Amino acid sequence: MECWSLLESSGSIDQDTGSAIYWRNARGRKWRLAYWGLRPGTRDHRETLVLAMHLHLAPVALPLIARGAKLAVFLHGIEAWKRLAGLRKLAVSRAWQVIGNSNYTIRRFQSVNPECARSSIGVCHLGISRRAAEPAEPAFGAAPLGPFALVVGRMAAEERYKGHDLLIDMWPRMVSEFPAASLVIAGEGDDRERLEAKAARLGLGEKIKFLGKVSDEVLAALYRDCAFFVMPSSDEGFGLVFLEAMRSGKACIGASGAASEVISDGVTGIIVKPAESEEVFNAVLRLFREPELRKQMGRAGAARFVSHFTDDHFRKRLCSSLALESHVEDLSIMSSAAYYL
Repeated sequence: MECWSLLESSGSIDQDTGSAIYWRNARGRKWRLAYWGLRPGTRDHRETLVLAMHLHLAPVALPLIARGAKLAVFLHGIEAWKRLAGLRKLAVSRAWQVIGNSNYTIRRFQSVNPECARSSIGVCHLGISRRAAEPAEPAFGAAPLGPFALVVGRMAAEERYKGHDLLIDMWPRMVSEFPAASLVIAGEGDDRERLEAKAARLGLGEKIKFLGKVSDEVLAALYRDCAFFVMPSSDEGFGLVFLEAMRSGKACIGASGAASEVISDGVTGIIVKPAESEEVFNAVLRLFREPELRKQMGRAGAARFVSHFTDDHFRKRLCSSLALESHVEDLSIMSSAAYYL
C-alpha cells in the first residue's frame, strides 16, 4: 500500500501491525502530487483502489481512473459545502464511492450539489486513539485555575463560525453569575490577536486565558483538568475535539448539526443553537453550577467514546464502506494520512 500525503510526515511501516505502508510526502507542493498521479497513470490499474481523504485531492486520481482504478472520496466538512466545478466535479462524477464523516456533511454537500442528491453516500464517523498523550502535571503549574470551560480550535478569520466570539461576548455576564468561571482557549490562528483585544476591552483579565498552540501533553492535561468542553461551532463537519474531550470523561456543549451525531443531548452533553446566545449561555452556566451533572455526562461520554468512536471503530466503518472487511489491519493508520493508493 502507498500513501501520498500533501502535508503529513513521512514513514514506511505501521509499527502496530507490521504492514508495509510506503509514504510519500509532497511537502505542501500540489504539483508534486499531480506528477505522482500522472506518472503511474500509464499502467493498468484495474486492481488499484485510490482513497482521497480530502475532496481537493481527488483530481490527482483522474489519470489512474482512466487506467481502470477505483476512486473513493472522503468528505470532511466545509470544503465539501461548495458547488463542485472543474476537475473536482469530474473526479467526484467518476468516483466509485463517496463517503462523508457525518450525515450533516452529506446533507450540506448534496444541498449545494443537487445532481448528487440521489447518489448513495456512505456515512463513516471518525475515531481517535483510545489513549491520549501522557498529561502534563498540572495544566497550570503552581497556580491552579478554578473551574474552567475549555475550547480547542483554530482561531482563523475564515473560520469564525467556531464560536470564540460568542463565548467571549457572554463571559462578562458569566462571571457576574458565577464568579469562579474561567474560559481557557487553546489553539492558534490569524484571528487570535483580534479575539485577545476583544477580551481585554471587556475587562476579562485572567478570566479568559489564551494559550496558543500547546503540546500534546499540555492538551491532555487541559482536557483532564477542565470542568467541561464547549465549542458552539455552527459549521463543523464533525468535531474530533469532542471525541478528545469525551475520551477524558468530560461533558461537552456543541451546536446542532454534526455535533449532535457525536454528543447525545442531555446524556453526554448539551446541544445548543449557536444563533440563540441565551441558550448557549444557559447551557454553560448550568454545567458550571451543576458539577454532579457534568460528571455524570462525562462518564456517559467516556462510555460512548469507547463503544463507538475509537480508531478501531473508524477503521472497521471505513473498511466496510470500501468493501474491504478482510483487510482491516492493512488500514490501521488511515485516519492520519491525506491520500492513499
